[in-house]
Amino acid sequence: MPAAPRSPLPRRHPITALAPAPATRTGLRPLRLLAALDPRRRVAAAIGWSIGAVSAIVAAVVGAWTMGEARRAIEGEIGLVYAAHAQRLVETIDANLAGRRQWVAASATLMGARVGALPQADIGQVLSDLKGALKEIEWAGVVDTQGVVIAATDDVLVNRSVASRPWFTSGFLGPYVADVHREVMLGRDLPGTRGGEPLRFVDLSAPIRDATGDVLGVLGASLGRSWIEGLGSTTLDGLRKSRKGIEVLVAGRDGTVLLGSERVPVGTLIDLSKYHGEDGWRVEDGQLTGVARSRGFADFGGLGWWVLVREPTAIAFAPAGRTAAGIFAAIAGGGVFAALIGALVAARLMRRLKSVAEAADDLRLGRAQAFSALDGEDEAARISRSLGALIATLQTANTELTDLNSELDARVAARAREIERMEQENRFAAVVRERLRIARDLHDTLAHSLLALLTQIRLARRLVGDPARVDGELAAAEEVAREGMTQARDAVMQLRYSPVRDDGLSEALRRMVKRLRDRIDIEVTVAVDDRATPLADRTTEAVFRIVEEAVRNVEKHAEARHIAITARVIGREDGDHLVAEVVDDGVGFDPQETHHGHFGLVGVREQADLAGATLEIDSRPGEGTRVAVDVLL
Repeated sequence: MPAAPRSPLPRRHPITALAPAPATRTGLRPLRLLAALDPRRRVAAAIGWSIGAVSAIVAAVVGAWTMGEARRAIEGEIGLVYAAHAQRLVETIDANLAGRRQWVAASATLMGARVGALPQADIGQVLSDLKGALKEIEWAGVVDTQGVVIAATDDVLVNRSVASRPWFTSGFLGPYVADVHREVMLGRDLPGTRGGEPLRFVDLSAPIRDATGDVLGVLGASLGRSWIEGLGSTTLDGLRKSRKGIEVLVAGRDGTVLLGSERVPVGTLIDLSKYHGEDGWRVEDGQLTGVARSRGFADFGGLGWWVLVREPTAIAFAPAGRTAAGIFAAIAGGGVFAALIGALVAARLMRRLKSVAEAADDLRLGRAQAFSALDGEDEAARISRSLGALIATLQTANTELTDLNSELDARVAARAREIERMEQENRFAAVVRERLRIARDLHDTLAHSLLALLTQIRLARRLVGDPARVDGELAAAEEVAREGMTQARDAVMQLRYSPVRDDGLSEALRRMVKRLRDRIDIEVTVAVDDRATPLADRTTEAVFRIVEEAVRNVEKHAEARHIAITARVIGREDGDHLVAEVVDDGVGFDPQETHHGHFGLVGVREQADLAGATLEIDSRPGEGTRVAVDVLL
């Protein structure tokens, strides 16, 4: 039988038919859409958001780097453009000065050829023609070899000596161009051109020679700055067609501004040293500045002037910012688009896994009793088969666990009854232990005293016939009774007060020794190491009681002259052990011999057993006694 064609959707358990009808889900579509975008509820949404986040980060990093590189490249290009404008203007200035220098030289040669000797009547006409040809000439004149002006435009400075002027002395050697300077002599005879601002000129001169080459005089001319203003205006007008905030400055060799702007007026002195060694442009104080320096033209060496083309960086680099922002927006847009595509692809790939999750939800909510696995060999099918096997195992385990819980409930009830019975027995045992301890204390204190008192009274009765001895025996009986009362009070005090719990082992031992010394004359030494000194728990209290009982036995029976008490903590493999010893040099005894009516050693062994301690009694008649107790803390 041929296989049926596979549905584009994964095969699901029939429980999916229990889903609500589309009509009832119409109002829930916005909520379902929000749920589909929640990465906490949809793996596809998490993958999409992850792709989006990675894309955004990559876009931000790449965009920032690309934007920075593009901005630097564009800024460099703009700076080179400004440097090129400055270079063209300075070359134009050099070319203009070289041309005017050549013009003055040609006029001087022509004048020498025409007149032959000075003065001649047509020299004035030649000067007028020269000024008419070069409109920027403010003054022109012919000077004889003595430095006296023999002819000049508008007869300014005629018959006056200019022999000290550099352009005159240099004009004998050949064509000469002087740097810009303030001309005092012409300033008095020519009207000011800038509201009374001092006139500044560039001087040109050339020798006037006859046919034999002899110098007849010097032709001099003073150029106003109108020509450089014209060049600057032409350059600035061309730049401002596309750059509104640009300004052009021309500065002399010393930094004096010859062509200025509203922000940098003519005559301002600027520092040109910071532009030496530059690559043509720089950014400083919020200004992009293109820089060029005069290098001369042809055989004219130039005047060393500087041209600066400047514009605020906020305006100059605005195209770079827009370009970089466009690049970043394009990269970011590409990242967002990639994230959307990734989310759609992830949602498509996660459809089968989504169906597994829905089947699991149906089973969890009780809408289905079984889990049906998907067909195929992909991860979703393998997960669904594993979940089905796991659910079956869990259902079987749940049934077994229910039965086990019932059995455990019965056992717990029985165990609770047993624990209650044992608790009652423990309470009874605790009462018995406390009674035994009180009995031991009374035996060790009051019983001894009463027995001694009874003996004294019996002896007193026998000695009634001897009054002298009766009085002494009664006094001894009184002392025994007093001692018995003291011991009885001590026993009661011990029932109410725990010296170890309240003061620690070391202090409790020292108080015990002090009371012993008050009662008898005996040498007692106590040695407690630092680790044992602060111990104050129940186990330590039991050890103290054993030591106390051993000391009491020494006091009553040993007839010792010295007692040594030690307590130390020793580390062993199973933990820390408290080891206490009482050693005396008394008469000793046989530990194996039974003493009827004496319960001191019995009480010591009982207390050691209750504390889980190891008790060692080492003694021989005439050799003293050593009692050692060892207990795990």
